[in-house]
Amino acid sequence: MPNDDGIHDEYFIEPLRLIDAADAVGVALAEVADAKTGRCPYPPAMLDMPGHPEVLDGFTSEELEEATAFLCRLGFLVHRPTR
Repeated sequence: MPNDDGIHDEYFIEPLRLIDAADAVGVALAEVADAKTGRCPYPPAMLDMPGHPEVLDGFTSEELEEATAFLCRLGFLVHRPTR
């Protein structure tokens, strides 16, 4: 599927699947966020964590990456790389 530049992306996620993955990301982040700072791990990386939120089990890391980017574009998440 072409992006805004007319270039075809290698990965495409169906719109409803994207919404489901974004919902799962939100639930997972609420589960693992630090209560004092609000900081949390990058959602796709949570799949590799022992005891990761079960809500993520039905998704691939690519789907979670797309969902995270989607939530960032909507302003629901702010990606701040660790220093």
